[in-house]
Amino acid sequence: MYQVRPLRVFCSPDVLDRYCEIYQRDGEAHRREVQFDGVPVSAAIMAPGTIAFEGEVDQDRMGDW
Repeated sequence: MYQVRPLRVFCSPDVLDRYCEIYQRDGEAHRREVQFDGVPVSAAIMAPGTIAFEGEVDQDRMGDW
């Protein structure tokens, strides 16, 4: 994450289901506005277990590769 807050999180539907079981009410995965710490979390067409973070990378904070 390079210490940069994401703008949005996309994940496969199975990941969103598991997220909702832990952090939301069970069965909340069908809602459009699921959030974690103010960041929207949405299901997308992805391989099972996949999570993608959308946002800008701050080159100064990124560090060495």
